[in-house]
Amino acid sequence: MKVLILTPQALYRRWPTTPDTTKMVTNAAPVTMPQLAASLKGHEVRIHDGNAYDVPLKEYAALIRWADVIGMNVMCSYAALNTELNLRFIKELRPALPVVLGGHHATFQDVQWLERGADAVVRSEGERTFPELVGALESGAPLAGVAGLSWRDRGGAARRNPDRPFIQDLDSLPLPRWDLVDFSGYNLYFRRPGRAACLETGRGCEQHCAFCQVGPMWKNTHRFKSPERVLEEMRLLRKNGVTQLFVVDDNYGSSLDTGRQAKVYEGMRREDLRFDWGGFFRHDYIRANHGLLREAAGSGLKFACVGFESVEGADLRQFNKGNAAFTGLPSYEEEYRFLKSAGIAVFGFFVIGYPGQSQASAVQTLENAHRFCDYPVVTVYKPLPGTAGYRKTRQDGLLAKEMFYHDSFTVAVRGTRPILAAYNRFFLRYLLNPVRALRRMLDPELRPVEIALYSWFAGGLPRANPQNLGDFFWFLLKGRRAGEEGLIEYLRGKYLSGKNIARLARKAGR
Repeated sequence: MKVLILTPQALYRRWPTTPDTTKMVTNAAPVTMPQLAASLKGHEVRIHDGNAYDVPLKEYAALIRWADVIGMNVMCSYAALNTELNLRFIKELRPALPVVLGGHHATFQDVQWLERGADAVVRSEGERTFPELVGALESGAPLAGVAGLSWRDRGGAARRNPDRPFIQDLDSLPLPRWDLVDFSGYNLYFRRPGRAACLETGRGCEQHCAFCQVGPMWKNTHRFKSPERVLEEMRLLRKNGVTQLFVVDDNYGSSLDTGRQAKVYEGMRREDLRFDWGGFFRHDYIRANHGLLREAAGSGLKFACVGFESVEGADLRQFNKGNAAFTGLPSYEEEYRFLKSAGIAVFGFFVIGYPGQSQASAVQTLENAHRFCDYPVVTVYKPLPGTAGYRKTRQDGLLAKEMFYHDSFTVAVRGTRPILAAYNRFFLRYLLNPVRALRRMLDPELRPVEIALYSWFAGGLPRANPQNLGDFFWFLLKGRRAGEEGLIEYLRGKYLSGKNIARLARKAGR
């Protein structure tokens, strides 16, 4: 069969920029699509990343017409509206074409996606379930036997097959099909020129942070590829011209994994596998592993995405962060000085607006971020289905809206709109601070990141059109009165209407 694996095209685009600014930090070719493609033995596969490539609608429609089945990723509630618009657009062009969804959002809200028109949802891992599903579609076999699958029967009813056990030996996965990837749209903005790609070295997380879906997604298990397998994937990436790596493990800096990491760094030096790379690390891991992190820096570690979350110990306890190394703001500053001494730039990740967090606590974190990171990456808390935080928010009657869809103009927790306003003020001051910008521009390591930051926002300005400009001013003038659900309903009514979908189909050459 001809299988199209895609991240949805931006059929709905916010102005002046997408809410998901973390893509600027992690702008590397995703490993998920080539990894899934490698599992589809005996099928013809194409990949399209709509996050990186905004192709003309007629070209996008040609891809859709080529396929016998489409696998589409949806990771979060920010992406749900655009993903549903893509789903309806595909069905408008080809009503009978099977469309299968996967990813965190689809895993936890599978029935809702089936109700919105998806033919099937692959829950959790896809490398076994998706090829089995494609084989069943090709042969006409019943879908009831495909473990890990949710699907719609002929009468339209949702069916959920039993969960599929996790793949215990990640080394048994085939090597990703990087030959299918166009690398031209990716760049991690650090010193080494060349192509940028993501690398998965492990899967899962043993932590129980209340705000995070990763633990529930993987049932708080953590599996790792062997050092030999990681080095084999690195060699393949080098053959494909990749010199910049983003390690996408949700908790690469895991205390369970120090011995394996040391072997990987030794192998990188032995084989002269030169990459500039970065990944996600916990603060307590950094504090406990200075020697290992110096080895990582020697292997090419150039940036660390550190989950600081808050400067308040009470917040960390609320988050169930389990950060025993936190002894106050000085401990963050100490680890920042260490990382900078090793030549490692620091992206600090923060959560504000969690139920019970005061505005003063959120502002305290924002105003002190410059003391222990180069760039703050702030999430205004969203209660994600499946998490302890979602259950708490709902039980306490604080859920301001349902979480299938989300937008950066809305809040999800009652009473946190002042925190969102405080963050918006902070962000504008941060972005427009000439002293901060000048210091970053004078730093040769951070200059490319600073240029990318402003390019990211400036690049959104020419994408103005009557639709997204209308949204922007509607949010400003009427959004507050409409309320959180009203704002989402405005977007749904405008973009998911039959009229809008028919308009897109005509532009695609139907």
